[in-house]
Amino acid sequence: MNQIHAMRVFVRVAETESFRRAAQQLDVSNALVTRSIAMLEAHLCTRLINRTTRNLSLTEAGVRYLEGCRGLLEELDHLEGTVAHTEREPGGTLRVVVSGTLSPAALTPLLDGYRRTHPQVRLRLTLADRPVDLLEDGYDVGIVTAFSISGKDLIEQPIGTNALVPCAAPGYLAERGEPRSPLELAQHACVGLPPGQRSPTWHFAGPDGRPLPVTLHQVYTVNSTLMVRLAALSGMGIAILPAQLVASDFAAGTLTRIMSDYTVDDPEANLSIVYPGRRFLAAKTQSFIDHTIEYFSRDVAPLPTLIERMPHQANAWRVAPHA
Repeated sequence: MNQIHAMRVFVRVAETESFRRAAQQLDVSNALVTRSIAMLEAHLCTRLINRTTRNLSLTEAGVRYLEGCRGLLEELDHLEGTVAHTEREPGGTLRVVVSGTLSPAALTPLLDGYRRTHPQVRLRLTLADRPVDLLEDGYDVGIVTAFSISGKDLIEQPIGTNALVPCAAPGYLAERGEPRSPLELAQHACVGLPPGQRSPTWHFAGPDGRPLPVTLHQVYTVNSTLMVRLAALSGMGIAILPAQLVASDFAAGTLTRIMSDYTVDDPEANLSIVYPGRRFLAAKTQSFIDHTIEYFSRDVAPLPTLIERMPHQANAWRVAPHA
């Protein structure tokens, strides 16, 4: 028995003083109304309505039950209305997890733009340099690279590529020399994330487009992309870092892009927005998904454009001391 439905039928019968009129107003059959009242009385083990061939009246128990039903159904309708409004209008706290390999320079405009158009939503951002379970860890949505998130019944929608570039500090290159191909990386110290977060084997593509997997000799690993960048800046070794993260370092000349004839063609560079595969998503989640997809399609420089700028910036700095 659907007790809530039966209570609504009972209230309508009591208010109309008629099974037939209650059935008409509820757009159900007379038999369904009769059956609902009978099931409700059986459930309560008490008679609620006195019925004769000519009239209908509530018992003493029926009068008390009617008062309680009205209050309960009013509260229920109010609750459902409040929840429905919340789900239609973005609001509340949105918990977003983002791969730690993504640059704050790319994230901040995305988040600021969303907050400006959805001021009722509070953002709680987590930068994760380890694999996370979206639902178990309590997140609503994730902007992540491949293999960095797990969970049941998730929808993963590609939104772009987290462009990666090999680089090193000028001081390191002056001391150790500059590798011209990925195969020469075996002779160099490298810094990066630990094997538990990503494989030390990177996949490059040469001028001819052929894949070239190379396992780096990592002398220093740390579970933070930002710390890897600092290690590269200090001259500890060669790093492969997100282009957005090191663009300002290239412009300032504190890092130099190397092996510009090769691109990092790595599956872990693929970027997706991930969210629960539910039929009904909260308005705050759906609006953030839509905003993120639009942002990456409109405001983020494509991979070729971003990479093409970097050799020019790096080379311009490198020739400056000889000018």
